[in-house]
Amino acid sequence: MKRLLSLLLLLPVADLYAQSPDTILINYQDLPKSKIKRRVSHGNMVVLEIININKSRYNIQVNNTSTNFFLQQPEILSKLDGSSLELNTSEDPKPPAGPAFSFNDGALKLKALWQAELTPFKASYKKLNDKLDNYWESLKKFKKAVEVLQHSLYYKNELIAIKDACDGTYPQAEKNLLAATTTFVNNNKIGEETAAASKELLLAQVTNILDHYTQVATTEKATLEQLVKEINEAAKPFKEDADKLMAKLLTVKKTAKADDFTNDNLILDKAIRVTNERVETMQSNEEAVKKGIEIIDSYKLLDQKNLIVNSYKVINPVNYTIRQAAIADKDELKFDIKIEPKDNTICADPGIQTHVIVRTYGGFKLDFSTGFFLNFGNNNFFDQSYRLDSISGDPDNVKIEKNDNRNKVVPALGALMHVYYRTGWDFQPALAVGVSLSTGSTTKFNYHLGVSAAIGREQRFIASFGWTLTQATLLSSKYQEGQIVPKATMGTTVETESFYKWGNFLAITYNLTR
Repeated sequence: MKRLLSLLLLLPVADLYAQSPDTILINYQDLPKSKIKRRVSHGNMVVLEIININKSRYNIQVNNTSTNFFLQQPEILSKLDGSSLELNTSEDPKPPAGPAFSFNDGALKLKALWQAELTPFKASYKKLNDKLDNYWESLKKFKKAVEVLQHSLYYKNELIAIKDACDGTYPQAEKNLLAATTTFVNNNKIGEETAAASKELLLAQVTNILDHYTQVATTEKATLEQLVKEINEAAKPFKEDADKLMAKLLTVKKTAKADDFTNDNLILDKAIRVTNERVETMQSNEEAVKKGIEIIDSYKLLDQKNLIVNSYKVINPVNYTIRQAAIADKDELKFDIKIEPKDNTICADPGIQTHVIVRTYGGFKLDFSTGFFLNFGNNNFFDQSYRLDSISGDPDNVKIEKNDNRNKVVPALGALMHVYYRTGWDFQPALAVGVSLSTGSTTKFNYHLGVSAAIGREQRFIASFGWTLTQATLLSSKYQEGQIVPKATMGTTVETESFYKWGNFLAITYNLTR
């Protein structure tokens, strides 16, 4: 889920540089004192131009604010969130004292008795542990590269926040840019260099870091994949050689001195055990490494480096000189226009204060709502209860019968996450996924997938319909309705189990927050 959210949020940013701006042209002589409403494509640049006004006689102030509605996520939906992608790998179980875990060939007291088995074991042992050493070294580099590229995503979000700040000044934006970039460079530098003082040199350091760790991640990804394959292949002959060696050691136990046997057994057992632990730990890292590879692949697929560079370059004096342009990157963009005569003007015109409201269409959006659910389905969708009926003329057996179910619908309270492509109007269709909580004899979660229709703009009522997945208490799979069973073995109750069953739901929900 987390990766889906990130992709949907990044698409508008990537589109920003491929679209031509929408221009709202206003003649000051015709400017009304009421709101002007327009619709533009989501993620596009909006340029507000006011013509036919003598700027030497007027003070002109144009501010803009962007607003996204309904972004607060109800806590109940946390069950649907994907966890953040972090490369949490297990550490190498090899003791920190270097080769101290390995057996000391010179310390073996009985090796002359089983030299034929010891020689192949030494070879397979060295081959496997050399590859394991290479694996942990490669994993260390790969993990570092993934962490740096993850940090670059947080840094990119900082740049976007600085870039999109509508109520700041360029000096403040530049200060924030330099502070965020200096922190990123110092925390992720390749060598001992320090962050540069100039804006241009800082960007060069950032791109150098990104290029370096992208290359490291790509190289070590291939190295890790090959090493994992080779380690798994080398582990089998190592186990075979180890088993032969230990078996041979046992054959000389009776004729060898007890101290000599114990000495050799401890040395070899430790070497074999730690080696196997290293292999097992390497294998346990498989899922974490896969997540790291997904991060790297997504990073390159979405061209994060260029998004960072472009966001960095957009923060420049030109874009802060006049408050007449903004990106329609949220649900609504509002320009507040305030025009008033300067103190020394001779004009009688009192000026004007008005708004231009831009509603966006296009671009994927996620928002949330909470409300009331009605869940319904066939009989197997509801909890069922059963009884044991006596059989006339057969006192030793009973018959399993289902009690009548009078439930037709199960009410619940819950929340939905809505995914849609903006229409820019007060009617908005969407896909919906969510959870609800129903209470009765038991409390349980219901999971929902369906379609929604939202009515309204800043505050919306939403009607949704679709499928419900819930757990229903039904007759145990060991029995069937109408089955005749021995009375002595059944007791007084009929065994039941919980099964996941599909049904339907209707929901009326409300966007509680903007």
